[in-house]
Amino acid sequence: MQEKYSIGEVAKMLDISTRTLRFYDERGLVKPAYTEENGYRFYEKEQIRQIELILFLKELGFSLKQIKMLIQDKRSSQSLELLLKQQYQENKQKISELTTKQKQIEHLQKIGVLSATLTNFSDITSIMRKENKMTVLRRKMCLYIIMLIIFELISISLMYALRLNASIVIVIVVLGAIMFSKYYYDRVEYVCPNCGDVFIPSFLAFNVAPHTPKFRKLTCPKCGKKSYCLEICRE
Repeated sequence: MQEKYSIGEVAKMLDISTRTLRFYDERGLVKPAYTEENGYRFYEKEQIRQIELILFLKELGFSLKQIKMLIQDKRSSQSLELLLKQQYQENKQKISELTTKQKQIEHLQKIGVLSATLTNFSDITSIMRKENKMTVLRRKMCLYIIMLIIFELISISLMYALRLNASIVIVIVVLGAIMFSKYYYDRVEYVCPNCGDVFIPSFLAFNVAPHTPKFRKLTCPKCGKKSYCLEICRE
């Protein structure tokens, strides 16, 4: 004779509530092996294995509706394979979305302007929107720099091959560098991490200031403090 387990014993064994087991019974997912006249439910090993399967599939992200269809399906192995593929894609999409959100949160923590800019939600939203546009601008600048380097190499090669005056090439290269710098300068502005002011420095200060890929050490015209300011795109 098979061992029987009360609803309380099964709940304790699987670390779930008796309410969950009653819910599975009502939904037709797992019925007790038998119910006594006094209403007490008892389960055997087969039902416990079914409950373990349900809990496992729930952890993978399956809905109870999907699990019920799977249990009732005669071709359960084929259905499980299809559902696993579908759930895998759904989970992959969720992971991608969560990863994007995590990166946004990490970025907000890193930029160091939260205390200064969170006077209202529109401030931080505007800054994040402008900062995101910087990604496109930086890619353009990388392309332009590559083009400038190629031009320099070609100019140097022609200079030696045709014995051209080096000063002409140097002037062209310097003018090109200034042009690219001005192009970039005209499209960016900065956020002070101390007071949250958004400002545009002078062209000279822009060029001589120490900087990282996303920050430039500038003096804020509003609070007068010199610090690494977040670089964002102008509207």
